[in-house]
Amino acid sequence: MAKITDVLSIMREFAPEDKTEPDFTDNVGLLVGSERGNTDKVLLCLDATENVVSEARDLGAKLIISHHPIIFNPIKRVDDNTPTGRTIIEAIRSDIAIYSAHTNLDFCDGGINEYVSELIEMTDSIPLSVKSGINIGRSGKVKQTTLSALADKLALRFNDKNVSFVGKGTEKINNVAVINGGGGNIEFVDLAMNSGADCYVSADFPHHVRLYSAQSGFPLIIMQHYTMEAIYIKRLAEILTERAKINGLSVEFIVSNREYNPAQQEVL
Repeated sequence: MAKITDVLSIMREFAPEDKTEPDFTDNVGLLVGSERGNTDKVLLCLDATENVVSEARDLGAKLIISHHPIIFNPIKRVDDNTPTGRTIIEAIRSDIAIYSAHTNLDFCDGGINEYVSELIEMTDSIPLSVKSGINIGRSGKVKQTTLSALADKLALRFNDKNVSFVGKGTEKINNVAVINGGGGNIEFVDLAMNSGADCYVSADFPHHVRLYSAQSGFPLIIMQHYTMEAIYIKRLAEILTERAKINGLSVEFIVSNREYNPAQQEVL
């Protein structure tokens, strides 16, 4: 058994709450419940949904650590007419705290962006940009391939059935830029182009950004937000398990098996 506040201390040390993406309104930290209790299990997930809270309750876990904040935009009421309201109500009823590490986990040392660059098999990886001391994205070399071949490889590596690309597919790729999750905006596309990358890998690209890239002659590989980030949760469990041991905390970190990719409608 460990104090929740001690568990959160190692999470905060790994991904400090004040190291979120600059010029981005984030919402990280303890969002639901109290950290004054104890727990011997912590449930890790991408999204703290009703399914995940139910899973935590069944496991006896009194703490959920999610990547995406359950409360992101301001809400005016918490009732059982919305999924968010029902999730918060059930968490409080079950005495389960919900903590979020969002862009601070994306860009910290050993965080999601670094892990994604490893899975892409980048070498000589460096930050795509540095803003206010925060490393945004990664850029690096890959073994020479084509755009379509790299897209196929990432589809398999990330279990993503909906990978697509902007480009002809035959473009030679030697250098890649990547930002995990919601990096599909023109600012980040420009950063990738200016970095010398041959293509940019991210998710959440609206039509006008795809068109901008096509007209600029700059290839994109478009992945799903979920698949780019959910794959990291197992790595986070390993990191926190090791840090808990170093700090003498008796607690088990469990990866949720009840959350799912809404675009693929399957439990991963």
